[in-house]
Amino acid sequence: MVIGGVPAASATQPQAGLAGGELAIAPAQPRLDDPPLRLRAGINLPPLPIALPNLPANLAVTLAALPLLLVIWLLLLVRTLAAAGRRRQALAIQPLAAELGIEPARLAALGGTELELLRDKVAFDELTGVMRRAAGLATLEREVARARRLGAVLTVAFVDVDGLKSINDSQGHAAGDALLKAAASSLGQRLRAEDVVFRYGGDEFVCVLPGASPADARRILEDARRAGASTGLTFSFGLAALKGPAERGPALLARADAELVRNRNARGHRRTSNR
Repeated sequence: MVIGGVPAASATQPQAGLAGGELAIAPAQPRLDDPPLRLRAGINLPPLPIALPNLPANLAVTLAALPLLLVIWLLLLVRTLAAAGRRRQALAIQPLAAELGIEPARLAALGGTELELLRDKVAFDELTGVMRRAAGLATLEREVARARRLGAVLTVAFVDVDGLKSINDSQGHAAGDALLKAAASSLGQRLRAEDVVFRYGGDEFVCVLPGASPADARRILEDARRAGASTGLTFSFGLAALKGPAERGPALLARADAELVRNRNARGHRRTSNR
């Protein structure tokens, strides 16, 4: 459609009008969402919201239960550690209970401080100054475990002092006590710093020699026997080295004791001690 020779403006075209006798064309109204205009005018429109899906019900329940599960796990861990501690204590006091002739449960009822004092009091033989049987057997088990862990050799010597009964009968128990002291002193002076000697019972001693082969142990014991002979002390001994992955202290001692019997019989002596 033409008006006065000028085409009519459409809805999408600029509007025309007269201004001062001149033909003026009005610009079209801009849209706010026009990208160039938004950048020029500094208008920031909010981003469209993005809807997140809901968590699955089983996952939500699991997350909510995590604190409770953690508490339960901690309680079970504490109970397990406490039970392991009680088992270790029971194993530790068994030799002490046997030495004192007391039920292990009665010793376990003692407090930690009282038990330590009692263990220290009975750990060493009052007469000879060496370890008593309970403490010595516990030490032997530790050395067996250590030798097995390190793959090292371990030898024990079972020692039986000669003539204790006859000296007690003929010279009195004071003379017999002096003989036992001399035996403990002779062994202690010839053993190495890492070796252990304890009184097994009566006139019997056990020497634990970690890292020593049977040949090394024999040289040490022979040296102690020669040193004691100058004071009238004689003794027989048997040796055994740790063998097999399952051998424990009692079996090791039994083999050393068996060799002691053979050696003593070969020397013409007879065992007179009572265990």
